[in-house]
Amino acid sequence: MSRPTRAAVSLIALLVSALAPLHNDGFAVASLPSLGTPIKVAAAAPILLRDPYLTDATGSSAMVNLATDTSSPAPIISWGPAAGNCASPPSSVTATYVTSFGTNDKQFKAQLSGLQPNTNYCYRVAQAGVDLLGAAPIFTSALGSGATDPFSFAVIGDWGAGTTDEANVLSRIAAAKPAFIVTVGDNVYNSGTQTEYGDLRGGNAFGPQYWPQVGRTIPAFPATGNHGFSGSVPYFQNWPQDATIAACAQSGCRYQRDTYCCTGTLGTTTKTYPSSWYAFDWGGTRFYILDGAWSDSTGAYLGDRQAHFNGPVAGCAICGAELTWLTNDLASHPAAHRFAFWHYPLYADSSSQGSDWFLDGPDNLEGVLASYGVNIVFNGHAHFYERNYPQIAGNPMLSYVTGGGGDPLGGVSGHSSFDAYAKAIYHYLRVTVAGASVTVTPTDENGATFDVQTYNFSPPSGTNDFSISANPSTLSVIQGQGATSTISTAVVSGAAQTVTLSASGLPAGATATFSPSAVTAGGSSTLTMTTASSTPVASYSITVMGTGASASHATTISLAVNAPVSDDFSISASPSSVTTLQGQSATSTISTAVVSGSAQTVTLSASGLPAGATATFNPSAVTAGGSSTLTMATASSTPVGNYSITVMGTGASASHATTISLAVNAPVSDDFSISASPSSVTTLQGQSVTSSITTALVSGSAQTVTLSASGLPAGATATFNPTAVTAGGSSTLTMATASSTPVGNYSLDHGDGDGRLGEPCHHHLACRQRAGVR
Repeated sequence: MSRPTRAAVSLIALLVSALAPLHNDGFAVASLPSLGTPIKVAAAAPILLRDPYLTDATGSSAMVNLATDTSSPAPIISWGPAAGNCASPPSSVTATYVTSFGTNDKQFKAQLSGLQPNTNYCYRVAQAGVDLLGAAPIFTSALGSGATDPFSFAVIGDWGAGTTDEANVLSRIAAAKPAFIVTVGDNVYNSGTQTEYGDLRGGNAFGPQYWPQVGRTIPAFPATGNHGFSGSVPYFQNWPQDATIAACAQSGCRYQRDTYCCTGTLGTTTKTYPSSWYAFDWGGTRFYILDGAWSDSTGAYLGDRQAHFNGPVAGCAICGAELTWLTNDLASHPAAHRFAFWHYPLYADSSSQGSDWFLDGPDNLEGVLASYGVNIVFNGHAHFYERNYPQIAGNPMLSYVTGGGGDPLGGVSGHSSFDAYAKAIYHYLRVTVAGASVTVTPTDENGATFDVQTYNFSPPSGTNDFSISANPSTLSVIQGQGATSTISTAVVSGAAQTVTLSASGLPAGATATFSPSAVTAGGSSTLTMTTASSTPVASYSITVMGTGASASHATTISLAVNAPVSDDFSISASPSSVTTLQGQSATSTISTAVVSGSAQTVTLSASGLPAGATATFNPSAVTAGGSSTLTMATASSTPVGNYSITVMGTGASASHATTISLAVNAPVSDDFSISASPSSVTTLQGQSVTSSITTALVSGSAQTVTLSASGLPAGATATFNPTAVTAGGSSTLTMATASSTPVGNYSLDHGDGDGRLGEPCHHHLACRQRAGVR
């Protein structure tokens, strides 16, 4: 018994030495917990198992998806504008548990809401207080519906095979940085299981060399494929599109598993298959993600047509719903461009995955899409690249096959009449949309491009359409102040229509006003955005929407709200609207004022000048509180038109801008100029002052010029002697003030009485107090 006793004593001594500090005498002193008190062991830190990846990007939200080895507490995603504090983003949401799979994977999703369109955001992922990334990925939110900004997206198909070629293709997409990725099916091989999708420890899709290359910053919209069609649960779990589906659910889009039966290929068999069809806008383009796949064991191409694209089926409530929704959505959503994506190819020169004769042709799905102006169809299934000619007479709709995402390539079986170009090659498509232009750039796994095509998809003839733009499109403002931008519209096709203007995406406390609030297409309006002193400092993307009877379009303005600086100034132009003739010049006074702190040197510059025009400032820099004369000189070749000129004042601690509207008109046959000497005069209250008004012949014959003056202060009068001259002559202007005329500086305009002169001359009158007058 003595030996066990000594062992117990040794164990107790070991516990004591671990719990208590050693004193100088070598003894440890500690109080042992009672035998009934459990000893707590620190929990292991959560481990990230699926790298975060984005889905469901809209103009106001985005979904972050990830997996860890810990179910509770759930991960917390924090986010905010990338121009703000990415070390500690201001907004946060607790992720929602989705499913468990593998040995210890827990899948989560988190919706980031309240996003501004086309704005850079950063986010962080933490669980149990542990930062799982150590960095803040930055992504760009979706373009607002109707926005005309150019963008690009990637299309990839038949990719989730766990190959080096797949990794290479995804690396090329990562380098191109498209706005988003659309897949055309077969997202993982062979059966679409979670094990095949995998995680950072391995797998065909979410292994570290695959989707993590793109997923953190580029959102995805995957279509279904025949691989994984029967076992589609992981597809819906891994690629959630909650906000996108919510936006179109009422009209019949769908993203769930449903019961199918009673079709020719199913007979009396009942199957639970995916119903995955929806649409979304990115700017002025509408995207249709369709369910164009089926289980190989229950009919493949024919089974797909019977269930999805052949109308209602007795006993099958869901059969035909996709075609009904698609037709209604196409009819109710006009767009500058329309693209459709699904798995089975309309046309393909492949011996094993050939053309889908059940969907192509004018009486099938191809005909429906073409009749509603869909521009390009993108398919997969055949493991190569193919571009096909339009196949419906009189309709320019094209189709592509992009099935070279990583699964072993298939061979091109021939060169059919529909086949414009085909090649067995690993690749993806980069599609760039810029106005009416759409460029499709196939890019192989080594980064080389091939068969690049640019198309111009103009609006159908006879439609009334317009465009909208903002100048400047980037504004900076101090909290509590305002900024302006000129919103211009233009007729694109058909007749001009009334366009009502609105703005969204304003920060808290800010307001937007348009003057006027509606224009006829071809006209412009001044947008004034005013912030409050409490408006949060950050960068915002403001969407300006123009709504007409037959079309709606939008443009975006980047608004930066800054905190007041210790030394600040303002800038303005008078007049802010000037007119000149080709080959002549116009002037405006650029004034600055101290807003806060001390006066600083402000350097002046101008941008937005028309071709051949120049701008000079006298002086080119002023001390805040001073003014400068801007002279804009045009050439005889300067195009006639209206221009918005941005005058920028740059100081040591702040920069501000103001705009001037410049109208350039063609010369008239008989024309003259007018000037004043001196152009700046001073007088006392109750006294008068004179200036010589001189005219000169500019072109044609001399004409009689009647003189008038405006802008006089209260109590003052102006007389001309003589009141009219022949062009080339001069007159004496006498400006008499009253004893009650307010002391101050005034700017007077002198012109011909008929108003034919493009630009009046300007006179500066200073009225001062008489000596001894109180």
